[in-house]
Amino acid sequence: MKRYDVIVVGGGAAGLMAAGIASRANASTLLLEKMDQPGRKLFITGKFRCNLTNTASIPDFINHFGQNGSFLRQAFHRFFSNDLVALFHELNVPTITERGGRIFPRSGRSQDVVRALVEMCSKSGVEIKTYAPVEKLIINDGKIDGVNSLDRGFFSKTIIVTTGGASYPGTGSTGDGYQLARSAGHTIIP
Repeated sequence: MKRYDVIVVGGGAAGLMAAGIASRANASTLLLEKMDQPGRKLFITGKFRCNLTNTASIPDFINHFGQNGSFLRQAFHRFFSNDLVALFHELNVPTITERGGRIFPRSGRSQDVVRALVEMCSKSGVEIKTYAPVEKLIINDGKIDGVNSLDRGFFSKTIIVTTGGASYPGTGSTGDGYQLARSAGHTIIP
């Protein structure tokens, strides 16, 4: 039975980033994606151009998240839009800044972003499994021990759920993570 350092559930933007960065830090990493390929929703973002980020300041970003936005402050001070742009430049995705401070890949093609993230994962050693929906978390004695996907167990003490919300079912964004979070004792606020 293979045990991973990290299992990432969901192969969208957050999942690809989480898996790639974990693997770059020498963690044996498995990415489970229920669709036929990772990054499907990324393909259609920004009218198929993939708006990567914005040049706004940290306070401006936080204000866009309303009263609860301050929870992002610490994360933004560790990795912010300038860091993201630098990462994409490292991944050979040059960027361009347009009106309103919106940052896109210079090519204007969202598939370049998806390709770069998938290549980052592959080159750093992430094991990617598609058609692998996660049905449940394996929790023993109140501690995470892995996930079940298609009646098969995958084991790790660290699970990152990056399934997103229920925003676009055709791309796989069906809200599966809500049930997983509930099963681990989290409260879901509509």
